[in-house]
Amino acid sequence: MLHKYIYTMFVLRRITSRQVTTNTVIGESYTLFDAERNPEDYSKFLEVLKVGEDDDVYGFISHNDGNKLIPLYRKSVYFIMMCNGRTFENISNN
Repeated sequence: MLHKYIYTMFVLRRITSRQVTTNTVIGESYTLFDAERNPEDYSKFLEVLKVGEDDDVYGFISHNDGNKLIPLYRKSVYFIMMCNGRTFENISNN
């Protein structure tokens, strides 16, 4: 019996306050770090990316086995999308 391998590719969809939509492929897995649930990691990533809290960053997405970080801005709306176009998770802070 053959088993079909189900491959899931995630995409981070960002819609800015100016209604510009960008889609970034983040691969098979990701980790969400936010200021409320992960304050130590959040502070560390602010320093690494040289982003200040005054930049309205509420969290980060880590992907590519932890080698890439994407800041998440309060004025934008974010969704994790599946490769078939369906919404997997809304990770917006508003």
